Amino acid sequence: MERSFTLGQVVSAGAVGLLTGLLIAQIAFKPQAKSSNTKPSSGKKETKLEEKKPVKKENKTDRTKSSTSTRKKSGQIDEDSEEYLHEDEDEDENEDEDDFTDEDSEDEENADLAEFDLGEEYKMVLVVRSDLGMGKGKAAAQCCHATLANYKELSKKSPKTLTRWEYCGQAKVTLKVDNEEDMLLLQAQALSIGLAAHSIRDAGRTQIAAGSRTVLAVGPGPVSVVDSVTGKLKLY
Repeated sequence: MERSFTLGQVVSAGAVGLLTGLLIAQIAFKPQAKSSNTKPSSGKKETKLEEKKPVKKENKTDRTKSSTSTRKKSGQIDEDSEEYLHEDEDEDENEDEDDFTDEDSEDEENADLAEFDLGEEYKMVLVVRSDLGMGKGKAAAQCCHATLANYKELSKKSPKTLTRWEYCGQAKVTLKVDNEEDMLLLQAQALSIGLAAHSIRDAGRTQIAAGSRTVLAVGPGPVSVVDSVTGKLKLY
């Protein structure tokens, strides 16, 4: 037997089916939405809690201790540097005491120097005091000072004399005298005839008393002129 359905029956049956499907879908999807909403929120809170770390607060006492220790260290460095500088100054003073250039002083420059014959042989004489008992090194150093004193004066006042002396090989003779009085007498004679003549006075740091005249340099000048002053002295 065939059944026939009216249009109203078909529409009512379809509406009932549609409503039934919507109810089933609503019941099925409600728990999933709740679970999905709760899980992400809990995860974010956990990450935020993990990121927070405890920060240790610095006490005022700790800051003051660190600052005082820093000041102490800097103060110690300053003291060490000052001690080092003082040590360097002491070393420099000791070096100056051993330096021969600070051992003596020379006479003032002569007022006038004569112009001698340049055709004759030239020489310089160094008169050393034998009564002082100077060692060989001490005497040699004083002779160098006396030579340099005459050389500096002649380079200003009579460079021709130096040129002639250098041409003759810078001849130098070392003689001796017994005391300071004889040395001063020889110096006066040399100056009176226009020769360069400087006597060296020691500073008294080693071997001899301060102010002692050690060496007299005469010349350079013509051999005959220099011998007129020092020709009677013996070799040192």
